[in-house]
Amino acid sequence: MTGRLILLTDLDDTLFASERSLPDGATRAHMAAVDGDGQPLSYQTPQQQRIWSLFSEQADIIVPVTGRTSYALDRVNLTFKADYAVVSHGALLLHNGQLLPAWQEHLAPQQAAAQANITQARRALTEILEYQFPGVVLSLRELSDLEVPVYLSIKAPESLPHGLHQALHDVAAAHDLTLHMNRRNAALRPAYTCKAATCDYLLKQVINRQPEDTVIALGDSLSDLKFMAASDMTVIPTRSQIWHQLKGHAQ
Repeated sequence: MTGRLILLTDLDDTLFASERSLPDGATRAHMAAVDGDGQPLSYQTPQQQRIWSLFSEQADIIVPVTGRTSYALDRVNLTFKADYAVVSHGALLLHNGQLLPAWQEHLAPQQAAAQANITQARRALTEILEYQFPGVVLSLRELSDLEVPVYLSIKAPESLPHGLHQALHDVAAAHDLTLHMNRRNAALRPAYTCKAATCDYLLKQVINRQPEDTVIALGDSLSDLKFMAASDMTVIPTRSQIWHQLKGHAQ
């Protein structure tokens, strides 16, 4: 066969899962990641280990595409067949653990504005919480990785107040940020914090995808669909957010 087999893969809840996210009664076949203190955190089931073994043996290039930071990727106990990684929800494209110089040049003109927008959005949300949601306790953090602004993180102990959703949309729009949200967490991201855009750059400008290449993408969450769309085929866990959404439409 001609062409390369290129694998773009999400990590957490796709190739492995934390102790609390594993299915009840699941066998822990392989310790796949540790926490910041070096203690076991995530495991592969026998099925995940088998899928990973098949792909890692056959693929020519394997690129992790993950929300993990550059330093959290170092805690993953899997060997990838590539010197590249897309981390921090797509904000960073790494080569041998360092920011790819061409990607750094791509980001440079955007970083100052992104940092200003994230900081201003945090201040705006702080005021909104103080005056419109007294007593609601949320964590607001400006996150960066390798000195690159990544996003504004909003976390709730249980769930985000329903009335806050519109405020988050409004603040994101006012500060040129994109809102990503689930029940407990939200993130306001600059345009470059995007797995799909970074994977597109990687395939076209770095790996130099050819017509004979076959690209397979693995992912579990709805937010992964955009980067997975660049592939020829996808693999989706049947306990994933994507799968449950598809089942709902099928019914």
